Amino acid sequence: MRLGRRLRAFSFISSSSSGPWAAWIPGSAIPWTLGPTPESVGQPEEASPEEQPDEASAEEERPEDQEEEEEAVAAAYLDELPEPLLLRVLAALPAAELVQACRLVCLRWKELVDGAPLWLLKCQQEGLVPEGGAEEERDHWQQFYFLSKRRRNLLRNPCGEEDLEGWCDVEHGGDGWRVEELPGDSGVEFTHDESVKKYFASSFEWCRKAQIIDLQAEGYWEELLDTTQPAIVVKDWYSGRSDAGCLYELTVKLLSEHEDVLAEFSSGQVAVPQDSDGGGWMEISHTFTDYGPGVRFVRFEHGGQDSVYWKGWFGARVTNSSVWVEP
Repeated sequence: MRLGRRLRAFSFISSSSSGPWAAWIPGSAIPWTLGPTPESVGQPEEASPEEQPDEASAEEERPEDQEEEEEAVAAAYLDELPEPLLLRVLAALPAAELVQACRLVCLRWKELVDGAPLWLLKCQQEGLVPEGGAEEERDHWQQFYFLSKRRRNLLRNPCGEEDLEGWCDVEHGGDGWRVEELPGDSGVEFTHDESVKKYFASSFEWCRKAQIIDLQAEGYWEELLDTTQPAIVVKDWYSGRSDAGCLYELTVKLLSEHEDVLAEFSSGQVAVPQDSDGGGWMEISHTFTDYGPGVRFVRFEHGGQDSVYWKGWFGARVTNSSVWVEP
């Protein structure tokens, strides 16, 4: 079985490489060429089409001891690779193949896949950390790699580009939510991110909306959430108008599989007076850490209303909301 795993892994490595199967030994001025692959070991030179025997009959006539000998040669061939070269070869493979296939080949490969140097090298090659980053700076480079590859805003449609698509439990108090173009009446531009072009405007009664993020559906597995408990960072931006005061509120809950509340953050009702900071945008954020095992969902809810009870959309404005799982 071990030989079979080695050959399957070797076959994957060979098929993932382009051109001659060679690699650079760190610090060396010449490439270390691996020579013929195991498939070519012990095979005769290719014959002309007229001289080639039928493939099926040739396979039937091939003795078992010859197959075992070729497997042994291939296994020995892999065992003789210098570790720096083997690390570079493994680092060129997809991460999923490393943990699902290569790790099962043999004890040596398992130790390399579980070790920090391989994942530090992958992080450096893919620009996740600068070249020359010290291995001692982080204990779990494999975890850092997978979390970094998944790092993104988990909220959908945070700036209203798709109207209210993706939001649930929408409460349309007063005249309800409305999406407006920046800077809007009596407002200012959002200078913190040039890609943000729109915002949600609330009305004269409480307008609220929410999103529920399924962390497992987003690629975060149970063991990671329960044991490592990576930081979950929530952010939101809100603003008032220069001609009317308003109220704003943010509530974020970490929920279990059965939607029990395991951790919660609430801003309470934040009053934004008229002419506050010239109607500029203000950021609010919170980081969940050490929240305990069992977290499976994040519920993000925010809302606003005006404090003058004017018809229309004079309430709090919100945009660029985000939820991140940090490496």
